Amino acid sequence: VQKERGPRADKRVKLLIEYSISEKKEQILIEAIRRPLNTILMSFISPADKFIILSRYWPAFFILHCTIAIDIPPLRDLKLNEVIQSARQDDYISNLDCEEIRLTVCYALCKLGRKNGKLSFASSLDSIYRYWLSRHCSIFYPHLLNRDERIVNYTDFILLYCEHISMINEFTPSTHPVDVIRTLLHINKLT
Repeated sequence: VQKERGPRADKRVKLLIEYSISEKKEQILIEAIRRPLNTILMSFISPADKFIILSRYWPAFFILHCTIAIDIPPLRDLKLNEVIQSARQDDYISNLDCEEIRLTVCYALCKLGRKNGKLSFASSLDSIYRYWLSRHCSIFYPHLLNRDERIVNYTDFILLYCEHISMINEFTPSTHPVDVIRTLLHINKLT
């Protein structure tokens, strides 16, 4: 059977499915960290500063990717599981295409620019990313009114929620987020 192409094709990000819980978490974490690293906004930042930013804010990107992943492992924090499952039931949020994910990650980085001096140059760009997200949603999802607003509101919620939680216990020492970030940035532990 031929795969469907064009606008009706499933545009969701497909993460690897058949892994143990820790491997699934690690795969989601790697993708969650890789996405912001691949944005134009991060290209203006040194590797050391990227490390500092992602070491502090990786939970927001991890939660976003858990929300859009096809198959997610259970998390230890029951409230966090509840938050993610609730968002996954919302078709406006759980079914993001690649461009929506890119724009959402850039929007999140812009919002984080208000809290982090290394990203302060991006803080004034959040309205631009909101505009492009709105435009994208109105063109590709005209039947889903306010889709862009729901995505932005959920992103704002995640950023605020991450200020009040710790997710360190979700990972084993071998898959600690800081080590994953170092690996993706090719930074030595001694650096």
